[in-house]
Amino acid sequence: MDIPSLFMIPSAVSSGKVHSVFPNSTDADFDFARSSTASRVNSDGLIETVASGQARLNYEIEGGLVNTKPSLLLEPSSTNTITYSENFSQWTIDGQTSVVSNSIISPDGTLNATKLIAGSTSARQAIKLSNTSTGNLAISVFAKKGEYTTLQFTDGRQAQAFVNFDLNNGVVGSSNTMNGQITNLGNNWYRCVATYNSPLNMNNLKIAIAESPTSVRLAQFSGNDSDGLYIYGAQVEVLSYPTSYIPTNGSTQTRAAETCNGAGTSSILPSEEGILYAEIAALANDGTERQISLSDGSSSTNKVSILYTSTTNQIKAFVRGGGSVSLNATHTLSNALQFNKIALKYKVNDFSLYVNGTEVLSDTSGAIPTALSDLSLDDADGTQDFYGKIRDIRVYNTKEMTDSEVDILLTKITS
Repeated sequence: MDIPSLFMIPSAVSSGKVHSVFPNSTDADFDFARSSTASRVNSDGLIETVASGQARLNYEIEGGLVNTKPSLLLEPSSTNTITYSENFSQWTIDGQTSVVSNSIISPDGTLNATKLIAGSTSARQAIKLSNTSTGNLAISVFAKKGEYTTLQFTDGRQAQAFVNFDLNNGVVGSSNTMNGQITNLGNNWYRCVATYNSPLNMNNLKIAIAESPTSVRLAQFSGNDSDGLYIYGAQVEVLSYPTSYIPTNGSTQTRAAETCNGAGTSSILPSEEGILYAEIAALANDGTERQISLSDGSSSTNKVSILYTSTTNQIKAFVRGGGSVSLNATHTLSNALQFNKIALKYKVNDFSLYVNGTEVLSDTSGAIPTALSDLSLDDADGTQDFYGKIRDIRVYNTKEMTDSEVDILLTKITS
C-alpha cells in the first residue's frame, strides 16, 4: 500500500514542535529548537518575526510571486554585524547624500523603508557604516528603484571591491571582487546580495546610488536633493551565503541555530524494507555535510540517510545495517539550491536512489538496518544538522508491496 508510515509536510507548528500530518500521534511529531527569534516570509509575501522556539513555515517568493506551498526553513546560527539595519540615519553620510526615514512601505508591510537621496553638489552619493568583519562575507539589503535605478555596494576602500544592482531590470551589473545576486520580491522590491572574501577588515560598508549599472567605481556626480532610491534591512554576515533577515537596532544580533529531530517510534517506522523520501533544497553549496536520517537512535549501527555532501551539488545515499555499511553512493544534482524530490529505497540486497522521477543509482548487495525508531534532521548523533528548505518528508513501509509496485511508487512520488 502506498500510504506513508510517517508523513510531514510543513503545515502545522507549535512551540518546540513540527507536527506531522500522519499518523495523528505526538509520536510522529518532530522536536524543534531555536533559542532566539527569527524571520520568515509569510503567506502574504511579507517579512515577519517568529518567536523563539517556533519553527518557520517560509513561503518562497519566486519571480516576484509568493509560492502557496511553504517550506520548513532550517538555518545555522548567524550574526548580523550591522548595528543599525533599518535606521539609516545612524549611518555616516559620504558626500552630499541624505536619507529620509519612513518614506514607503518596506518588505515587512509597514512604513519604514528609507529613501537614499543624491545631493545637488557633485560628490559620492553614499552612506557608510563602520564594519570590521573579515573572512567570507554575505552582504545584503532590500532595495527598490526610485528616480535612480542603480544601487552599489562597496567595501569603503576607494571602491576596490564593488557590485552594481540594476533595480529597473532586476539584474546584476558590473562588479569587481564582489559577486552579486538579486532576487525579485515583488512590488519592485529586490534583495541585493554580494558575497565577498575579505582578507582584510571591511573597514566601511558603503551603500551608494550609482549613475548606471555599468559604473565601475564609486563615482562623484550631482543629484537634485530629492531624487533617489529606497533601501531597507541591511545585513553583513560572516558566511559564504546570505541567510534570512536579522533586524538590528544599536547592536549586532544573532539568530541561533535550529534543530529538528526525534520523530517516530519503532512501531511507526519500517525496518526490514522501506523508502525514505524528501523534497528538499540546500541553502548553499557551503562545503559541509547536512543530512536526514532514519535510525535506531545512533549513527553507527542501523541507519538510512540522504545527505548533501561537502562537494558542490552532490547528494549521498547511505545505509548501514548491523554496523556494516550496505550502501554508500553519491549522485550529482543539476542544482542543489533548487527543490529536488529524492527517494532512497532499502531492502536486503536491493537498494536504489530516485531523483526527480529517475533512478540514478542502485546496489544489489548489503544487509538491511533493523530497529529503526527515529527520524531526525541530522546524522542521528547530533552532528551534521540539516540546514535547508523542506517541503515534504515521508517514510514508506514496502514490505507488503511487489517490486513492480515499489518501482511505480518511487517514480510517482519523485516525479
